[in-house]
Amino acid sequence: MYKLKNKNISGEKIAEVLSKPIVNFEYSYPVSRQVLDDALVKGISKSTHLPFNSVYKIIRLQAIEGKNLRFSKYSVAEMETYMQNVLLRDADQMSMAVALEVRVPFLDFELVQYVLGLNDKFKYPSTPKKLLTDSLGDLLPREIIDRPKMGFTFPWEHWLKNELKSFCEEKIISFGKREYINAEVVNALWSRFLNGDKKITWSRLWHIIVLENWLSENGIE
Repeated sequence: MYKLKNKNISGEKIAEVLSKPIVNFEYSYPVSRQVLDDALVKGISKSTHLPFNSVYKIIRLQAIEGKNLRFSKYSVAEMETYMQNVLLRDADQMSMAVALEVRVPFLDFELVQYVLGLNDKFKYPSTPKKLLTDSLGDLLPREIIDRPKMGFTFPWEHWLKNELKSFCEEKIISFGKREYINAEVVNALWSRFLNGDKKITWSRLWHIIVLENWLSENGIE
């Protein structure tokens, strides 16, 4: 019997990984960042075929070019996807909201190239961000190094169920009326979310709602 070290990994994501032709990094990383798994997307879209995952192509290209260091592959995958599309966008929006100009010196090209070339043995974390904190020595106080992670957290679940509920329901209904969308599946997701099903996170519904809003705003049928 095996136990999961990461309790945030859902059974659905594990099943998705195990359904792939090979259980390796190229196939498993894209699943780790998916909001909607392939089976659910097929159910929502009435489709039996999905476009090939472009994140897989990015990671696979590294392997072909001989960039096989495990941690470096993960870093490149994060930089090409989640960091660009979420972290940098969020940092820019949050900083601009208070007229603060943010710089990202750790993304300096030469520094990134150097760190990606370092052997994995230097990166195994006995402490969070070990390579970074070790390089700074006594310049960084322990209270900063040991401080719990602070992220961008907002009460989205509460908003979707309260202040934004009517807006969300309008978009869910509108989305379900599209000829290529399975309204029954979408409505079931919304109902399960409202009834407190922990397997249906707010982000799953929000992606659908934002997509429908974008389609409507741009007059796309």
